[in-house]
Amino acid sequence: MESRIKTLREKRGIIQEILAAELGITQQMLSKYENDVTVIKVDILKRLAEYFNVTTDYLLGMSDVKRDLTGQIKLNETLDEYYDMIEVYKKLDQYDQELVWSLLQIVRKNEEKKKKDRENDKCSNL
Repeated sequence: MESRIKTLREKRGIIQEILAAELGITQQMLSKYENDVTVIKVDILKRLAEYFNVTTDYLLGMSDVKRDLTGQIKLNETLDEYYDMIEVYKKLDQYDQELVWSLLQIVRKNEEKKKKDRENDKCSNL
């Protein structure tokens, strides 16, 4: 069975290293989870479900329903907020969509770096 974690990750265009960092685990551990080599820890399962806005049952393959009502409402609110941007993105050709996605990943990494720098500054000021 294809790992739903891997499928969701690839649909978002995220490499294992980035998702692993988001979850606070190693790339090797994420690979083991994706390939069913090891049993996923409950706290990681919960983080994955929140990250992808899906149920834990969906991730485990126990249900084909991705979201419960609360998750669907959250998704709808997000779509409403970013609808215009999504429509522009959908009209781009594949090359430009990949370019936009790459730029967003760079901005996200930069934001993570700034966040870590701020945390380090707080620690050094103590």
